[in-house]
Amino acid sequence: MKLTRLASIVAFSALSLQAMAAPVATVNGSAIDKNEVDRAVSQLVKNSNGKVQDTPALREEIKGNLIAKELVLQEARRRGLDKTPQFTERLDNLREELLQSALLADIVKQNPVSDAQVKAAYDQLAAQLNGSKEVKVRQIVVANEADATRLIAELKKGGNFEAAARAKSIQPGAKQNGGQMGWGNLNTMEAPLAEALKGIGKGQVSVKPLHSRLGYHVFKVEEIRDSKAPAFNDVKPQIARDLQQREVAKAIDGLRSKAKIQ
Repeated sequence: MKLTRLASIVAFSALSLQAMAAPVATVNGSAIDKNEVDRAVSQLVKNSNGKVQDTPALREEIKGNLIAKELVLQEARRRGLDKTPQFTERLDNLREELLQSALLADIVKQNPVSDAQVKAAYDQLAAQLNGSKEVKVRQIVVANEADATRLIAELKKGGNFEAAARAKSIQPGAKQNGGQMGWGNLNTMEAPLAEALKGIGKGQVSVKPLHSRLGYHVFKVEEIRDSKAPAFNDVKPQIARDLQQREVAKAIDGLRSKAKIQ
């Protein structure tokens, strides 16, 4: 009796496990497991910020999507598309990209950025920003100094800076934004640009153009205001990301210095 009862329990358990493992659908003999649906639903709900709920209708939709995906994959394999040179090349490129991402993630993991490092970087930034000036600027970029000098003369006679930027600037996007550069802090921008802008008063244009690899720049300072550092918690994630990127760059520089490059 005991053996018979034990055999019954074992048989019932096996049937239960089979029921639990039963696929939600089978496509030409290929099973779609419930776990696939569970993972897809969980990810969708998590990424929706509470806008999507786990419902039977959602699960049915996910199941339909997985069936369609399996049909497409099966047909692609039937046609031998996974063996074509184009597919193989793209797969190799993707594998390399994923491997690079894995290395960068491992570098970040092995070189964690501490809260103390983030706070120190913030304090340095705050020291730069507090008490400094910010300027709202437009620019016109032309190809040569003679054009820039003529442009400055025209603007000082009352020419419309925004219209001139749309018509004459070689800067990409100038026709759409009228040369708008937005706000910038004089203490954090590149020194040549800061020096050029410091000498321009509110509502005024450049006295002489600034030369760069892009051409000759003529500026107009539209607004000037006192700068104040943002709250620590507002910029903490960005500072942490910047510090992590520095660690990655440092590690790659280390690899380059050790490598034999010809």
